[in-house]
Amino acid sequence: MYHYTESGLSNVYLKNGFTVEQIDGEEYTSIDDMNGLHKAIAQVIVDSNRPLSNEEFKFLRIELNLSQKMLGMRFGVDEQTIARYEKGQTKIPRTTDVALRTLYMESQQRNNPVSYFLDLLADTEAQEAAKEIRLEEVENHWEVAA
Repeated sequence: MYHYTESGLSNVYLKNGFTVEQIDGEEYTSIDDMNGLHKAIAQVIVDSNRPLSNEEFKFLRIELNLSQKMLGMRFGVDEQTIARYEKGQTKIPRTTDVALRTLYMESQQRNNPVSYFLDLLADTEAQEAAKEIRLEEVENHWEVAA
């Protein structure tokens, strides 16, 4: 199992789909399909039934290729507000959480109704438990590891 921290997320572990090499006494890890891995991570985040963490919020923003300023403009807040969400200094409002998930799904041309996300986020007390993301590469694409 490889702890994949280069994504900025602390809870991603890979079962396979990577190679570890020793070169001149240094250990190097390469990922077989980085784009596919990032899409799989984003999909797990978007589909989760708990509020986005600050790390997940930032990961999705980066996957959308949006600056803090551009995302702030879309959400009607300034870029410092987005920065505070990403640093964990300000709680991410539920509507902002849902809007970011919806933007990501739209970018992937997957049309899930906003009510789907509202239902997922409705029970905030039950959603406080942390969840690790464990992925494996199966037949040239990334999936949630069993």
